[in-house]
Amino acid sequence: MKDRRGGFTLVEIIVVISIIMVLAAMIIPGLAKGQYLSKKAATKSEISNMETALALYESDYGAYPEDDEDNYSSKKMVDALNGKTEEGQPRKKTYYPFKKKQFNKDGEYYSVFNQPFYYQENASVTPKPEDMKNPDTFIIWTSDGKNIKDVKNKDGPNINNWD
Repeated sequence: MKDRRGGFTLVEIIVVISIIMVLAAMIIPGLAKGQYLSKKAATKSEISNMETALALYESDYGAYPEDDEDNYSSKKMVDALNGKTEEGQPRKKTYYPFKKKQFNKDGEYYSVFNQPFYYQENASVTPKPEDMKNPDTFIIWTSDGKNIKDVKNKDGPNINNWD
């Protein structure tokens, strides 16, 4: 009788590895899309929460925080909602608990896509008044990092509060 060891042949191992690779190739793109959609939903939710905080701020002060007219940075809005005056002094009330890990070194607040949020007060004429939920108040926008044309000037912002 032959002494035969149990085990798998090289061909069997290659077939199993090939099947695993084909399955992984089908599953991984779906996981990446799910992660993207999750980040986009989180960013839209964050914009919605900022809208609520801005409404509370407006009810207390009678106006929305000023924007930075030069580049629509969200820094002044973030400071106001974070309980700071324009001079950097603390207020009695904080309107929104911003996540510290999402600030860059210049104090700008970034989305989970690592893109800055932009804010414009009294935005009744841009981008399209008929598309906005809240004309004559404010707009907040950012990008997902994929469709960046000129997001600062609202050319292609794909995450915003007006649609």
